[in-house]
Amino acid sequence: MNKYIFSLSIPFMLMLTDVSAQETTIKQVQWCTAAKLQNADGSTSLGFAGAVNAVFNDALMVAGGANFPDKMPWEGGKKYYSDRIQILIKQNGNFAWGTKPLAAKLPEPVAYCGNTATDLGVVYAGGEGPNGLSNKAFIINWDTSDLDINIKRLADLPFAVTNAGLTHVGNVVYLVGGDKEKNSSDSFYMLDLNANEASWEKLPDLPMQLANALVVAQANKIFVIGGRTKTASGISDLHHTTFAYDLKAGTWQQLADISDGKQITNFSAGAGVAVANDLILVAGGDNGEVFHKIENYISQIAKSQSQQEKDKLTIEKNKLSINHKGFYKAQLVYNVTTNKWAKIGQLPFLAHVTTTAAKWGNDIVLSNGEIKPGVRTPSVMIGKIETGSASKK
Repeated sequence: MNKYIFSLSIPFMLMLTDVSAQETTIKQVQWCTAAKLQNADGSTSLGFAGAVNAVFNDALMVAGGANFPDKMPWEGGKKYYSDRIQILIKQNGNFAWGTKPLAAKLPEPVAYCGNTATDLGVVYAGGEGPNGLSNKAFIINWDTSDLDINIKRLADLPFAVTNAGLTHVGNVVYLVGGDKEKNSSDSFYMLDLNANEASWEKLPDLPMQLANALVVAQANKIFVIGGRTKTASGISDLHHTTFAYDLKAGTWQQLADISDGKQITNFSAGAGVAVANDLILVAGGDNGEVFHKIENYISQIAKSQSQQEKDKLTIEKNKLSINHKGFYKAQLVYNVTTNKWAKIGQLPFLAHVTTTAAKWGNDIVLSNGEIKPGVRTPSVMIGKIETGSASKK
């Protein structure tokens, strides 16, 4: 009897040994176009940058955002801010925009606000609109069956901010960084949606001032990936940093620099989601190469005393935007356990920046955003994430 039990224990121990030598990884992401955002008349929209993109109650909301409906910005086009809400639902394995006309609109036009989907609804905070930066916050929820949308105002932020990151753990929402009127912010706040008369509570500041960072909750930590910082010169500092705030310890830690596993890269305005228990998938962003060049031209134009020189520099700056090839298309994976970055391939479409990604079931959703300077996309991309095991090195 004892011999029989011992013989069973040998393969069992081997199995445990094999499992311990493996770690979860993302093998690939298979992308498809689920839908394209529509105008009120049913035609295809230009798309929006900085829209609220979030999945709640098994439906995707796309709300607000900004675009240039008439002319590109270098042609004198005026930025338009939207207050429209659209809901994408699943129907028999396909995707369709809600057929019921939505009377509900955002309380005011807004773009570039932080947003995240909690169990209680989609929270968005800050951002900017026709009247400048916002310090307002709201929560939106709906019944997918009848698309009855409810919008409730939350406590105001302590200051107006745009390009901030927003994430959540349970029903506690975390706001990270962003741009104020004259400088970027290193502020870090939380809001407990379950608390009576909840207000934004200050947490330990970020290690540096950051806006346009990717903010993701994973493994009981808040990860802040990349970003950029306003400077007095008008030329942003670009970052390749990874920071994590430990919710239990209440401290920040700087981790491995963003890379493709070989080369460090600056990164901002990108999108990503938490996968499994210890991975973060990053689906494209801006490495800042062209962005920096454009900022340098803007700075030179401002300093130039000659109109002829200003005109020449303006033409060169505009060429960069007109001939832009698109943003950084690499798909990166960060393992929060091993503190390592890796590349798993390229996006098969132009990268969407100044947008947020969301999880829809086990899939990643990348909706709308900017694909070139001034150019938006109406596409809603769904990526099926294939995970597997890889041997630890």
